[in-house]
Amino acid sequence: MMKQTNSNQPYVGIDLGTTNSVLAIVNERPNGDIVSHVMDIERATDAYSISSGAARLTMTRKPTLPSCVYYRQENGYKPLVGDFAQNQYALRPHLVAKSIKSQMGEPVAKNLLEDIPDKTPAQISSRILRHLLENAEKLNRCKIHDAVITVPANFDSAMCAATLEAARMAGINVETPDGKIRPILLSEPNAVIYDLVNQIKNGSIADTVIDLSQKKRVLVFDLGGGTLDITMHEIQRRKDMDDVLKVDELATNRYTLLGGDDFDKAIAQAMYQRYLKQYNRSSAAINSIRKDEKIILAHLESTAEDLKLRLSESHIDDGLDNGWDDWGYGTSDFTVGGNIAGNGYAYDDTFTKEEVESILSVFMANDLKYDDYKRLEQVSSKHNIIYPILDVLKKTADKIGDMDVHVDAVIVNGGMSKFYMVIDRLKSFFGFDPIVAMDPDLSVARGAAVYHYYLRHNEQLQDDMRKVEQDSLASAKDNEEKYAAISKKTAKTVGIEWGKAILNDSLYLGMKMGAVQSIIPTGTELPYHSKIMTGFSIGAGQKIIQIPIKSRHIDGEYRTIASGNIVLKNTYNEGAYLTFKIEMTVNKVLTMQAWVCSDIDGAKILEEGICTISIDNRESIAKGIKVMPPSGTALQPQNELSNLTQLCKDVEQARRRGGNNSGRVSILSAKIRESLKTIKNAGNKEDFAEPILDVLRDPIVPQEAQSRCLVLARQIGENWTAMQKQLLANQCMQFIEPVIQFGWGLENVNLVNNAIYTLSVCGSKQQLEKLEALHGNRRYYQACVYAHARARTCAAWLKDIFVRDAKNAQIKQSNILGPTAYAIGTLLKKDIGKEHVLSLREEEEIANTICEAIKSGYLTKDTIVPMIVALGCVADQRHEYAVSKKCAENALHCIETVHYYYENKIVEKLQRCRMIAAKLLSGIALTQEEEQFLIMKLDSIGG
Repeated sequence: MMKQTNSNQPYVGIDLGTTNSVLAIVNERPNGDIVSHVMDIERATDAYSISSGAARLTMTRKPTLPSCVYYRQENGYKPLVGDFAQNQYALRPHLVAKSIKSQMGEPVAKNLLEDIPDKTPAQISSRILRHLLENAEKLNRCKIHDAVITVPANFDSAMCAATLEAARMAGINVETPDGKIRPILLSEPNAVIYDLVNQIKNGSIADTVIDLSQKKRVLVFDLGGGTLDITMHEIQRRKDMDDVLKVDELATNRYTLLGGDDFDKAIAQAMYQRYLKQYNRSSAAINSIRKDEKIILAHLESTAEDLKLRLSESHIDDGLDNGWDDWGYGTSDFTVGGNIAGNGYAYDDTFTKEEVESILSVFMANDLKYDDYKRLEQVSSKHNIIYPILDVLKKTADKIGDMDVHVDAVIVNGGMSKFYMVIDRLKSFFGFDPIVAMDPDLSVARGAAVYHYYLRHNEQLQDDMRKVEQDSLASAKDNEEKYAAISKKTAKTVGIEWGKAILNDSLYLGMKMGAVQSIIPTGTELPYHSKIMTGFSIGAGQKIIQIPIKSRHIDGEYRTIASGNIVLKNTYNEGAYLTFKIEMTVNKVLTMQAWVCSDIDGAKILEEGICTISIDNRESIAKGIKVMPPSGTALQPQNELSNLTQLCKDVEQARRRGGNNSGRVSILSAKIRESLKTIKNAGNKEDFAEPILDVLRDPIVPQEAQSRCLVLARQIGENWTAMQKQLLANQCMQFIEPVIQFGWGLENVNLVNNAIYTLSVCGSKQQLEKLEALHGNRRYYQACVYAHARARTCAAWLKDIFVRDAKNAQIKQSNILGPTAYAIGTLLKKDIGKEHVLSLREEEEIANTICEAIKSGYLTKDTIVPMIVALGCVADQRHEYAVSKKCAENALHCIETVHYYYENKIVEKLQRCRMIAAKLLSGIALTQEEEQFLIMKLDSIGG
């Protein structure tokens, strides 16, 4: 059958809800106003038997359709949608799909019989959509292939993809003829605001509700049964067309699992405790109540919901019926209870308004104030109705570049919108009355139909523009006139213009050991096309690479929302790099391109990977290996250190086994080096302080792992706090002091050496002085040399041993001169802010000693480089405190004539260090890269 063209299709909006679903259609008045109204949907409410024994359904029509699907086992599991399905849930839960919206994005629907043909939430949701559309088709006498469906603003990519799949299966055109995804999904808060603006525009609601003659910033607060959706919008009239209202979305909160169910559970818990107290003198009753706790709580939650509704109704002023709600205040007590769970122990109780308010006050966050969004990182209370508002205010401030965010109006929608405590709290928080619609259950669908109307006109405008572009015979001037005519014509027809959709919260790429890399930042306008992202590495031999896409929920946890694999045609034995490009449509559908490259910058492409991203969010089912994070990525310290510790355990075990395990030891050692490199390049080095200290304190952790963590602490500890550095120094002394006190013997020499090395960056002068006891110990001599040089302590000792080693090197080749030369260079390097530990006369003596050693011609290729580097540092002329010019000139001449004393093959390798030393001796500034080379050379003594 031929599909209807868009021009023949009605404007349809569908609220695919968790509890109920609604369908609305737009009618256009002769004056150009559009009216969105909700259709009554036919559904079965009951069944009865006729004379033949067959079942006949009782049908009725209502605007809200329960989002339940009953699969009739006796009729080949044929689905039935609506009230009858909802009523069957208590009797046949394994045959009824209920609250399926909360499962969107999951791979398989929960708690259903395996024989049911619909397996996924998308398939089940398509049944609900199809039921709604069939009713609309009967009314409009045509097949409907075009509609807009609403989703929560904080639905993630997997949830949106599942909703689009449900729409496709229900017969809705999801794609354009050229294969692009159509923008048929609309966030529920946006739908609410479109409904309000449209009703004001066509006179259905008085414009005194909100004056749109000037630009307004409007927040939509949508509190339902299980989730809280909040968005911030800017509404203003177009400057060139005063009758067109422009609606821009500024910010959306993170996915927030808070709703009426949480209120009910809190009251039910209070009831349960009072129920126990009622029978505190009967141990038999207490035992029975505790035994049936789950059953009783389920019953009490229903009782709590009823209490909440009665309390709310007691505050409604029924005389006010203008689309808003006002609240009075009653003083009656509310009785609750009855026979609970059939256990023979009745529960009879009375609650006052104040008692219920006390129970629910935790969700009101009365201690939080409007300006707290300016210090959001310090707010610890998050499971309430205020923190998500602060989240949106902070995002708005970041978006507009102004920390002082002003809100002109608040629109409240959702099943909990009429609960007086919520309204009162919003009023006290914002300082004015929120706007509460009388029929929030219908507003979303109506707004979706309005959006569909404008979406269709926008698509027609784009088609007209394309026709102008394709008209090659028309002149440029003619084209401009056609553009203007089309725009003017469309503007008169279209009374609302919407801005781009935005991403509610950042998306991240999951990598090894829980590391994450931001791929799309929060507030990004959709559709989005990323830049090419580089720096991701893959291990040798990988052919399938896992790609988890994560979001960060309000509790701070990163959770996988979609996953897939990159499949490569080839394997790369030396490893390789991956380059990515990410795209996201306005419906939050993700696509990815990936290339394997031989270089970190992604310039040399080896092949393009085949990317698949599915809505399956079970990260464990993907069989590929995750990519390594690029430098600067924020890592998960506990995960990284746990991995490092386990690798060190594995190495120790392999070494103990001996035999043919040398290959395994080599592989594990390579993995340890890779792990250390990853941590060293982390973008959050300061977060590793406490976890590293925990590893160093733990006596069960292998000493190999502790030794590696000391290396890490030395390399990444710059940004640690003074207290953390002090704790690190104390822990280093825990490893060192037994050797000082009792001598060497059974200690782990490598661990003690690394403790000495690390003490140089965190130890006090008194702690470093204790190392003098180890100066004569050949095992720890070099570590002591490094530590004192780095910390600039024991300068006289360092000078003496260097002069001794340098003079010995003039007589015979020395293996220990290199470390002492680097140490003297480190000690005397002219760093700003560092004290001068030797006199200029002593420094000149050292410079002359270096020149004599170089001219002797006895230095080896491994010792002449550190001697030249040390000479440049000692006689550096870039600072006021420097040796005499005569001394520096002698040093420069020594370096320039080094080819007189050494073979060409040695001199050729000295070119870089000679050039840098010559610049220092001449007082010439170094480039950043040359400074880094100098630091790297001086630090090499520490391993």
